[in-house]
Amino acid sequence: MMIDKHLLEQYAELMGTDGVREMYDTFADNIGGYLNHLQWLVKERKEDEFRQQSHKVKGACRSIGLKGLAEQMERFEKADWQWSQVDEEFAQWQNELPLHQKEVERWLQSQ
Repeated sequence: MMIDKHLLEQYAELMGTDGVREMYDTFADNIGGYLNHLQWLVKERKEDEFRQQSHKVKGACRSIGLKGLAEQMERFEKADWQWSQVDEEFAQWQNELPLHQKEVERWLQSQ
């Protein structure tokens, strides 16, 4: 499952669907900047900063139920890896981001 529907449902109970939508809109507004920064860090091979930024993006993804994307960011943050792996896996992560976002948007529309 791409998204954590249970978490989104809990949020909706606490703050209403509009509150969840506002959280998602904030994420959508900010993820582009996070992504640009991550891309630059990968290009420059700045491992410590890449791990720190991955931590931030992990939290942002988790906050709106993007569980799978958050798990990948956690691997970037904590696991042992080579840059060649990061190049490939981060490119895949970027390709998957819009698909996962669509899942959250569909969930919001269904509420």
